[in-house]
Amino acid sequence: MDELEKRQLLADLSKQGLELGEHVRAGRIIPVPAAAIWKEISTPGQLTKYHPYCRENKVYKWPGVGSRDGVLYHSGLYWERDFICWSEGVGYDLLIGPPPRKSAWIFWNIRPLGEAQSDFSLTVSPILESHLLETTKKMYVQNFATSVEVYLESFLRGVEHFVTTGQAVEARQFGTHPTFAP
Repeated sequence: MDELEKRQLLADLSKQGLELGEHVRAGRIIPVPAAAIWKEISTPGQLTKYHPYCRENKVYKWPGVGSRDGVLYHSGLYWERDFICWSEGVGYDLLIGPPPRKSAWIFWNIRPLGEAQSDFSLTVSPILESHLLETTKKMYVQNFATSVEVYLESFLRGVEHFVTTGQAVEARQFGTHPTFAP
């Protein structure tokens, strides 16, 4: 997402009384070409093959900007992902949360590190209600960061497992998560 698109996102959130909180980033060096990661993360309905907390992935519209899919987690939670930026071969930005609201903005990025390895990262920013006290926002962001770090580590390990072995991940293969896969 370029600066103009990000400013527009922030303006749109502001009109709704919302703002982005401090982000959490996690990345993993994966021993495959960037194209191999892109192939998997851009294939519709494939999330269950590499996401250890995802029970079902329903596709509503695909591919590109305007794409939408649904994620049913092993905990029973259902969230939707709305894709707001799509960079072929590189990554995408999406808003995610329980419909109709979104609770986070996620930037997926693949960076080639030569021909045989890539840095795959996700940057997640919570969407907060602007009217909340700063201390409340700070407490929420701290809890969010702790939860998201565990989530992202399992997710990235799942992607690495799938793209390097071709085998789908098992439910909770890299541990549980209190919200998404207890």
